[in-house]
Amino acid sequence: MTFSAIKSRHVRGSRWLLAAIPCALTLPLLRPAAASAQDRPVFRVEEEVTAFSFSASGRIAYGARHVFSAKKIQLQRDDIWIAEPDGKKRRILLGEKFERGTGPFSYTVRALRWSPDGSKLAVELGTSEMINDEGDTREGVMTLLLDDAGREIQIEGGDSTIPGASNAAWTADSTAVVYLTQDQLDQKPAAGAAPAPKYFTANLVRPSAGEKSTLFAGNKFSAVEWDPAQNIAAAIEPAPNQASKSEPASLVLLDPVRNTIRKLATLEGLTSGLVLSPSGKRVAYWVNNDQLEVRELDSPNRAARVRVASGILAWAKDELRVLVKRGPLRRSGDLVWVKVPPTSDVAVGSSPRLAEAVPEAILHDLEFRSFEISPDGRSLAVVEPGKRNLYVYPLP
Repeated sequence: MTFSAIKSRHVRGSRWLLAAIPCALTLPLLRPAAASAQDRPVFRVEEEVTAFSFSASGRIAYGARHVFSAKKIQLQRDDIWIAEPDGKKRRILLGEKFERGTGPFSYTVRALRWSPDGSKLAVELGTSEMINDEGDTREGVMTLLLDDAGREIQIEGGDSTIPGASNAAWTADSTAVVYLTQDQLDQKPAAGAAPAPKYFTANLVRPSAGEKSTLFAGNKFSAVEWDPAQNIAAAIEPAPNQASKSEPASLVLLDPVRNTIRKLATLEGLTSGLVLSPSGKRVAYWVNNDQLEVRELDSPNRAARVRVASGILAWAKDELRVLVKRGPLRRSGDLVWVKVPPTSDVAVGSSPRLAEAVPEAILHDLEFRSFEISPDGRSLAVVEPGKRNLYVYPLP
């Protein structure tokens, strides 16, 4: 959920209001759900869920929207909960108690990611801070490091947060965090022009040692997909001349621990939806609005394409199909299974053969805001539109 802040003046006095979008809060509740038009879920979370993530053991960490008033100013600071596979849950962070800076401060949980051993979390926060008495705000992003008991993990010599950090992940040994920071040299578009593309720098921090470093010799990326368990990442590296629309981008393989980068392929057209398979041996991405490409990382000349509308995808555990939410990232869409065609050798400068597929709808064609498949491939979690309750279903 994109965090926004709005200001309104009180009738008396000069205090401004920092407010999140109004919403009635519901009491936390996690219980078996009643039968509905869709298949029976295992359980549901009756909260306004802002983001969630499965651990390797099947636990779900999630952010729950929390709006409260402090000194006549309305703030949003989401709570963080953990739901166990048996349905029990516990709150590990009360957002109201989490403060940063000296002025009114709001945030929403935008993403969560577990460490491979399931003991720690990296939590991405979209922040808004009041910076003067006129009520002007500064929007930003930071990553908060927590253990699974809710204790903040301090970075030696600093805080438990990494300012400006997004898309963070713990390394395989759960001792370091890799993350992205946006390139501050990006040029702002002229009035009426299309938004400038965003480029990011990869970084690494070891909290216990307080060591921070920039990775990959300052290379910039437009997308990075981490595989924490195997200490690798797939990434899209723009053309050297980033202003040129005619030069192709590259698909590259990153090793953040060894700080190495290897080019896999030259990409044609606009790409989106970069996702590594569970084994870390394949990567999928859209080369245009209706063609999904799959490429082998060990043999990058082997690839396949299948026709499916662009959106967000997750791999099945057996890697024979992908689950796709068709449509824009922040809008609701239906979920469909798409079979992945076999890969074959593709000559340099050629495109893989395009296969046709019949999408297989699930959950009775209902639309959802977001979804995730559990690491063992046995459960599917979805967030519904509107109330944004979270439902967990068994996945055959």
